[in-house]
Amino acid sequence: MTPGRFHFVSQVGRVPSMTVPLDAQQELRFQRLMEESIMIDLHQHPMVLPEDFSQYWEYLRSDRYLWGYEAVRAGGFTAVGTANVFRGMLHTNEMSFIRFSDLLEEVSMMISDISQNDDVLQVSTADEIEAAKAQGKVGFFPTVEHLAIGNELNLVDVLYNAGIRLAGLTYSRKAYIGDGIFERNDGGLSDFGLEVVQRMNELGMVVDVSHASFRTAMDAIEASEAPVTFSHDGSYTLASHSFQARRLRRDEELLACARKGGVIGITAVANRLSNDPEQSIECVLDHYDYMVNLVGIDHVAIGTDTSIGDSVGVGEAVMGRPGPTPARYVDGLESPADGKNIIRGLIARGYSEEDVRKIAGGNALALFRRVMG
Repeated sequence: MTPGRFHFVSQVGRVPSMTVPLDAQQELRFQRLMEESIMIDLHQHPMVLPEDFSQYWEYLRSDRYLWGYEAVRAGGFTAVGTANVFRGMLHTNEMSFIRFSDLLEEVSMMISDISQNDDVLQVSTADEIEAAKAQGKVGFFPTVEHLAIGNELNLVDVLYNAGIRLAGLTYSRKAYIGDGIFERNDGGLSDFGLEVVQRMNELGMVVDVSHASFRTAMDAIEASEAPVTFSHDGSYTLASHSFQARRLRRDEELLACARKGGVIGITAVANRLSNDPEQSIECVLDHYDYMVNLVGIDHVAIGTDTSIGDSVGVGEAVMGRPGPTPARYVDGLESPADGKNIIRGLIARGYSEEDVRKIAGGNALALFRRVMG
């Protein structure tokens, strides 16, 4: 079975999505920055989804997936963290409980596909990302939504050997490592979780606490010898009223991450940052502004959490998420293909070229060098 038997969404232009307007001088700055800058998304879902939800499970069971190289290139990205997780839903609709074997299969299938594409590179270090930019190629940086290792510490090494250099500690629910952000009793990082953080430090893997509970995140930040990341988040203070406010982070933990040298990637998931029925990239840019003012320009990065397909519809129809939701997508940042709008938006809001370069990818590169050497 191959991707050819499925009907896929368009990687570019699936829905109408605006372009952030710039004046003539700003347009020149944009063109220069896109040529010179390295653009990294810490957390993206570049697996292309079927157009028809009824094909979703058959697609996940198939032996090959379609990856969004076209969308990533259209978005201007040099490298994207791949946030692998979807194959794990073969045996559960709760991502917290995916099987490690399913996760590893998805990562392996993706890496095999990368090797067959001349214009795409698997990248694992800052130097390799810079090399991809120099060669004009797209870099796929294998990451996982969460470790899914149960209580087996050695599986961290298995993931490392599979190319994983950034991994979420937990998803939304309780795990052996610690509690996820939706657990009602926040027990924090477990003793086993401390061992996992230590092993990730030893190997040179970035600890991602985006889905960790408040206490688990704070424990991990304190325990880690290396900086950590909230790879795809926003400010709870700024959007506590939003439909998915439970997934946003408090100032205290964001500041703790920055003090340790970490970075915060700004999410662009529909209905997470706004309740408006027509949401645009402006609500995402509001969180860039807030985060820069809170933690400083050196600790803010891109972490869109965007997908190539109707992620809102998949959430409602397949994963059982509550609906109806206010908006179907974020206008101007609907998918990875809209990534250039982040740079346009930052220019429109008056960020200097140096600061745009830092947010676009410079801060992520600095994090990778500190953690991986």
